[in-house]
Amino acid sequence: MSELARYFRIWRRMALNSLQAQLSYRMGSAGFFVGKLVRMFFFLAYVVAIFGRTQKLAGYSLDEVVVFFLTFNIIDVAAQIFLRGVYAARRVIDDGDLDTYLTQPCAPLFRMACSSVDFLDLGTLIPVLVLLARTWPRLGPVPADRVLAYGLLIANGMAIAFAIHVFVGALAVRTQELENTIWVYKDMMFLGKFPMDIYASPVRWVLVTAVPIGVMVCFPAQALLGKLSWAWGLYAVLLSAALLAASLAFWRDSLKRYTSVSR
Repeated sequence: MSELARYFRIWRRMALNSLQAQLSYRMGSAGFFVGKLVRMFFFLAYVVAIFGRTQKLAGYSLDEVVVFFLTFNIIDVAAQIFLRGVYAARRVIDDGDLDTYLTQPCAPLFRMACSSVDFLDLGTLIPVLVLLARTWPRLGPVPADRVLAYGLLIANGMAIAFAIHVFVGALAVRTQELENTIWVYKDMMFLGKFPMDIYASPVRWVLVTAVPIGVMVCFPAQALLGKLSWAWGLYAVLLSAALLAASLAFWRDSLKRYTSVSR
């Protein structure tokens, strides 16, 4: 417990540093925050416009599609909040900061991944939760087991997101490159805003196996709506466990191959 408390104190210090940095550029931070909210609003307006032409989208009602979108945002925003430091991995390596991390009594992966906390994304999470609370009653009675499955699969989706970010950070350590990898991930995440059923079978296969964006963000919503079998739920848990083990092994191997590239 003392080790967990120590890491929490480290994270809290880094979070406070990030907050101070964002507050020092208030106009810029306010602009980014408003931009995030506007983008979310326009996407919701886009979904509503689609349902102005049709009553169903791949068999899902408007409220059900909104649940998919909001679930996507919960997982994506949470990953942005807690794993934002991975996006600066190349700078950390180029500036020689990773060399310092390796000499400190703190796991270098934790130090890199959690070095930056995006409080702007924390602000966007609030309206997402409010919208989910307003949409929930329109889904009708939701059994407790489906609510529990929803919560567990959101946590499972966060575990998959963590594994993907570890893979990206490890690639940065190996190659000193990051931009292409992280933007491929961001582009693929966009596909998770809609139910997977709207895509062709080959795309669904990719989203469930090769790049498991669908498992991350669509499976929780499907479980809440009662449209996910227990077998797929078990698959999601086993997949996240395998990805976590593989990503951590890849990270450790990347550190073994790392040579200082500081300037």
